Amino acid sequence: MATAPTPTRPAHAGPPGLSSDLRKAAALVVDGNPTTRMTLAGQLRTMGLTSVSQASRIAEARRELERHQFDVVVCGDDFPKEGGSGQELLDDLRRSGLLPYATVFVLLTTEATYMKVAEAAESSVDSYIVRPYSAGSLYDRIEQARQRKSALYDIYRALETERPDDAVAMSLERFAQRGPQWLQAARLGAEILLRQERFEAAEQLFRDIWDAEPRPWALLGVARAQLDGGSPHKAQDTLSTLIEAEPDYADAYDVLGRVQTELGYFQAALDNLEKAVTLTPMAIGRQQRLGMLAYFCGNRDKARELLERSTYLGLDSKMFDSECLVLLALSAFEHAQPAQVERHLGELRKRLRQTPHDPRLQRFVDTVSVLSLLQQGHQEKATTLATLLCQHSAGPDFDMESACNLLTLLSLVQRRGLVVGHDQAVVEQLGRRFATTKAMGDLLASAASAHPAYADKLRASQDEMVQLIERAVRSAGTGDAEAALKDLFQTAQNTRNARAVESAWLVLQRYRDRIPQAEDWSARIAALRADYGTARNKPALGDRRLRPSGGVHLGPMDRPAPADGH
Repeated sequence: MATAPTPTRPAHAGPPGLSSDLRKAAALVVDGNPTTRMTLAGQLRTMGLTSVSQASRIAEARRELERHQFDVVVCGDDFPKEGGSGQELLDDLRRSGLLPYATVFVLLTTEATYMKVAEAAESSVDSYIVRPYSAGSLYDRIEQARQRKSALYDIYRALETERPDDAVAMSLERFAQRGPQWLQAARLGAEILLRQERFEAAEQLFRDIWDAEPRPWALLGVARAQLDGGSPHKAQDTLSTLIEAEPDYADAYDVLGRVQTELGYFQAALDNLEKAVTLTPMAIGRQQRLGMLAYFCGNRDKARELLERSTYLGLDSKMFDSECLVLLALSAFEHAQPAQVERHLGELRKRLRQTPHDPRLQRFVDTVSVLSLLQQGHQEKATTLATLLCQHSAGPDFDMESACNLLTLLSLVQRRGLVVGHDQAVVEQLGRRFATTKAMGDLLASAASAHPAYADKLRASQDEMVQLIERAVRSAGTGDAEAALKDLFQTAQNTRNARAVESAWLVLQRYRDRIPQAEDWSARIAALRADYGTARNKPALGDRRLRPSGGVHLGPMDRPAPADGH
């Protein structure tokens, strides 16, 4: 129950005030320990706050935050009676849009392990304080966060009201004028540009930041923009420069691993991801990424060791990726360990109950359910479910990760005597769609290695697509550009191959003046790019929704769209 009056001050529309306004602010203290709550409330009143409310439980705190606006929330991290945490409350509030940007959220914890700090960063907490602490340090943290929020309020407000272009313009102006928090403002602007896929502009802004104030994250931002913009070799050069200057910068090894995966330098990618793990041995996100890549590169024993360790360390962490459970279940099935398959399926089902409209989790549950049904002898049901998974593989949200999982599943169950209808056609379709380069063809073939006939078909599909696309591109330069564009568009439409989609777009841009009805073509290809273009079909390791290495949260731009099952 709240033990102090709820705030009567009207909700302000502008940014939070500075220290002179702190006494007008309203605060909420959330902690399961009554003595700690009273102490915190007393400390806040000593700072000048006259309106301090208290809540002993997460659910109660959520109700208070739904009903009233607070300037400051000080929340403990551990609520063992409820089985929750302060970070989970923060995540829920941000997802629901219930926490205004102006509100400072301070998390109190008893430990400062790597995982705790990483989770706080992932939650975008405003300040993180380890007990024991002094009242002075709490005051300083609150004031620093309020000043930072006040300086960046207009930019975040533009994001809240779905005006990202205005947010970028304000970031650039603040950067040019070297106004308050100019460095962080510029970083926000560059991240927004990346999110908008304005890669050249993002790269230039990160370069300008690096020239003005050489920070490792700025040069890493240059490399991220180059990689996402389709220039992995440039990104690799940039990262080599960064790592030479900052050899202990783990985020740089993460991104270099992504670059080298895309280029097909799989052993080098594994080596660099391992360096990142060595630098931060408690970082479960990095162990997961290394384990996932090792699995699909064929080093299944090492993968299993890494993924099991990730599960042991962080199953209940917000940094944990459920893809680990899928790969561990596939591995357990391969090693004839039915109890392990059932255990991982149970955990996946529990997660799906918590977020029932997550299509990625639904695919995970369906994939492992096929294994469970088969090992229980329900062959017909297993066949039906596997066939349904194959039918869904043509959708826009079916990505490279989904393709690798499905190919591994099909190859394992085929080896156990389960033949899915039209399996050869499905494998060929996946190869034609996702084998955009030789490297990606090799990765797909490795995923299907348990059934060599599938692997051979995948490599053949990749060769076929390269020949089709290259022939059409050459034809555009030497003959009828419109006919070549028609061929490429038809290929892209039939196969959903990202390389074909992007090649059609490039041909249109290069030979626009020689192609009738160019505007109509532009609209048709743009629709394909939105669903199947390169940006949607990168070889991702893990959940794309987690904060990228070196990235920052963008408030409402990070908030998931309302779940609708699509």
